[in-house]
Amino acid sequence: MMRKICPVCDLPVNEINYCPRCRRVVKKPVYWNTDYLLNEKRSQTVMPVNQPSAATTTVNQPTVQTPLPGKGRSNVLLFAVILFIVITTLASVIISCAVNATSLESKFDTAVGYDDYGYRDLNEAEVIAAGEHCSGFEHFDTDGREISRSVIQFIEKEEHGYTIISQETYGDNYEFKQDGDPLTFYETVESIYLTPKAAEETGSDVDSYEYVDINYDTATGELHRYVSYLEDQEATLAFLKQFLLDTEAGCMVEADQSSVDSIIEQAQARINQREGAYILEGIFDVNIYLYEDRIQVYVSYNNPETVINQET
Repeated sequence: MMRKICPVCDLPVNEINYCPRCRRVVKKPVYWNTDYLLNEKRSQTVMPVNQPSAATTTVNQPTVQTPLPGKGRSNVLLFAVILFIVITTLASVIISCAVNATSLESKFDTAVGYDDYGYRDLNEAEVIAAGEHCSGFEHFDTDGREISRSVIQFIEKEEHGYTIISQETYGDNYEFKQDGDPLTFYETVESIYLTPKAAEETGSDVDSYEYVDINYDTATGELHRYVSYLEDQEATLAFLKQFLLDTEAGCMVEADQSSVDSIIEQAQARINQREGAYILEGIFDVNIYLYEDRIQVYVSYNNPETVINQET
């Protein structure tokens, strides 16, 4: 299966070359025909076509014995012949590897191709002055800045085994062409970086990369999405639930129309089974991905009108 991979973090990008880990459009993704990620262990059975295996480059070195009396000249000749064979074999292997590498590179260049789709960065001040939300995201009818503040306060108060080590706010505003029309993305992301509290208390040297992101429109502040990348299941579900509750409240969803309990119940069941999940409930589009030691959650807006139009 041909997969588009982010060259920075080795994770797949989506159909518009957006990398969820690096959180930006990748102009030149890597195309790789494989069923594993680039940073995972490769096996000999799934090596790329024309890629020489380690076995093909192994040459048995001759054993040189001490010549017997009267046999020196013939042994020297024999050694010269063997040495010639070894050199010839090594040269053949090197040439073969070079040819295969050139072939693979040529196929790679052909497979990748490159079209920037008219990509260009946009000035944040101009985006804000225009005052219109972007066209690349569906927007929740609530202020993402308020949601972010509420989620941060919840994490600080409840913790659920984590300590906030830093917070960062950054913008990424750009557009590119889709079917000839400009598609705009006005992203402001508030990132909360976390570390396990137990590791911090014991002074353990933990290489932890865990975070919660709230993404909203740079121009209008309307909420785009929620992303978390955490090891702890309890914290994952607790932070997710708080976000869902805050967002429903901001969108004026009536209590009897709430989807929060159903989403959390489904998410917990799938995580317990060590399976990912796609949950479409109410105003929420929830995707859950399970990695070896992390749980990643994406929540975006589910436009009920769009779903109805797709079904009719």
